[in-house]
Amino acid sequence: MKILVIGSTGRTGKHVLTQGAERGHEITAYARRPELLTDRGRLAGVHQGDARDLDAVRSAIQGQDAVISAVGGSEIAGTLITAMRDTGVRRMVMTSSRSVVATRPRLAVTLAWLFLRAAYVDLARAEGMLQVSGLDWTIARATMLNDKPPAGRVHTDFEANATGGATQLSRADYAMALLDTVEDPALIGKALGICGPK
Repeated sequence: MKILVIGSTGRTGKHVLTQGAERGHEITAYARRPELLTDRGRLAGVHQGDARDLDAVRSAIQGQDAVISAVGGSEIAGTLITAMRDTGVRRMVMTSSRSVVATRPRLAVTLAWLFLRAAYVDLARAEGMLQVSGLDWTIARATMLNDKPPAGRVHTDFEANATGGATQLSRADYAMALLDTVEDPALIGKALGICGPK
């Protein structure tokens, strides 16, 4: 697939670039600071720009098969939705957080919302925008991320609360799950929770 990665210099985005190229996809990076990309040799292309700049995003999306947005938020979601409609590109996987919908464990969720309410409200708004966009969307809600070595597997479910997964997930494994998701048409129109393996 030809895949555009938004937020490609972030800690998760970098893994998506590397793993996507290893899978044989034509990966294009989109970043505000492309000079931070350390291995451009395996990329199909690099676009510089802010993810809220409609003209720049539209130019980068043109000709792609799918978009993986490794950054969230309603403003970015709105730009991507408009650009994808304009260019006819339909498949999008957007990152989000388990805490947007989780109710357990109650103390941890309450504390998360206490300190990060504005961010979670914005992510919830972005999710809602995507769900009514008419695109072939999937929302990938991650649990707490870390930079530990990958386990090579994840726990996924479609419930508001984790049902068997670990509370932490390596960014490399999250990237793996994002690529698995964009490749799987059965996940179109679904929001899935992604946790570490037990």
